[in-house]
Order: sequence, then C-alpha cells, then structure tokens
Amino acid sequence: MHELDPHGPAEAAKRRLEHHPVYGSVRGLEGLRVFMQHHCVCVLDFMTLLKALQQGLTCVRTPWVPPAHPALARFINEIVLDEESDTAFGPTPASHYEWYLAAMDEVGADTGPIRALEARLRRGLGWREALQGVGLPAASVEFAATTFELAEAPLHVVAAVFFHGREDMIPRMFLPLVANLRDQGVACELLLGYLERHIEVDGGDHGPLARRMLDALYAGREDLRVEAEAAALRALDARESLWDRVAAACADLDRSPEPAV
Repeated sequence: MHELDPHGPAEAAKRRLEHHPVYGSVRGLEGLRVFMQHHCVCVLDFMTLLKALQQGLTCVRTPWVPPAHPALARFINEIVLDEESDTAFGPTPASHYEWYLAAMDEVGADTGPIRALEARLRRGLGWREALQGVGLPAASVEFAATTFELAEAPLHVVAAVFFHGREDMIPRMFLPLVANLRDQGVACELLLGYLERHIEVDGGDHGPLARRMLDALYAGREDLRVEAEAAALRALDARESLWDRVAAACADLDRSPEPAV
C-alpha cells in the first residue's frame, strides 16, 4: 500500500482543515444557519463524486458484465446504500442529503437555494448553468464548481479527491464542530445526528477501504498517483477557501450592531 507522505502538501492541507477556526466561529442558531447555508452544497456534490465512482467501479449498464474490482464495487455500493437510502435517519429510508435539508429546516436555515439547484439538476441542466443565479453563497458556488469539474476527471483522480477530500477528512472536520455545538447547547439534534453518523461510518472501515481503492487504481504507476494527488490538493484548497469565507461570514454576524429596542 502506498504510504501517504506525512509532510506532503495534502497532509499539510488536511491539518489546516482539521484545526480551522471555522468550527469555533459557529455561534448559536444564527451562526449555524450561516454555516449550513454554505455547507449544504457539499452534501449534494459529495453524491456526485460517489456516483462517478459507482459508474466507474460497478456495472450500471445493460447488458451487465462483472466489475473489474469486485471488492471495490462492494465498497462503493455499501457507501451508496447508506448515503442514498440510510435507515439511521428514521423508520423510512432517506438520503443523507434529505437528512441534511431536514436538519436545515429544524434550525430555520434557508433551503430555497439548494432546492433550486436540485430542481435545475433534476431537469437536466448542466452543472455550470444550474449553479448560476440560484442564490447560493458565492463561496459555495465556487466550491461546488470545483467538485463537479473534478468528478468528470479520470477514475483515479475522482478516487483521490473522494479519499483525501472527503472520506479521510470528514471525521476530522466534523468532530470539532460537534464538540462546539454540544458545548453551546445549540438545539440542532438532526444536524448532530447527521454529523455523528458520518464520523461513525467515515472514521470506521471506509477510510482504509478508500486507501485500498487508490492503490488498485494507481496500479503501481507513479504518474497516476502524482496526477491524482495534485487534484486532491486542489479539492482540499477549495475546502479551505470555503471554510475561510464561512468563518468570515460568521465573524460578520458577531460584529453586527445590536438591534434597536
């Protein structure tokens, strides 16, 4: 198995994200709404990366033929099963995206822009057109555009973005956010359940299996690894830029004058 360089740029970017000030900047329900209205697009575009991997590692066409890597096909299908139809949310299976929107509704966050984007994509608009003018924050539009573009890359690139930017990173980002929200006593049980579910599954078997996926797709070729990890660094940089701007938006709330009484 290829060992990741603990001093390389990708690992340095992950450490910055793990300790980013954004998690502590989310203060109260108002700050949480700002965070979720920016972050919701990450939940939608995660599924685009996952579906690109499912298309590349399993057989989703007819006539069916066996996948080249059955163990990786099972890994991806297991993630799809939970992300697209989890039963942890309630008695009726639901996608994690729908779980997140319910969590936004619970705290009064505006779901209009992300639902507008979903509706445009459902109608078949290309992602570039669909992202324009729906009312998402500019930082979220830029992040999603990066993800959608990388999801169209060769499979080894998508896999590296998925591992480095999501599976290996999500528990490290969500743990401090959960701790902050619980310390404040913010009433957001659906969101906390969503975050803790991802800490559980991504921090368990998914990370090591995603590493094995990378090794299989690199097939011992250093040129593929270098190309893929450069793209993963781009995804991590996009996340850092998003977090910077979310933290700034939360800081703006703290600087807002008290309403007149």
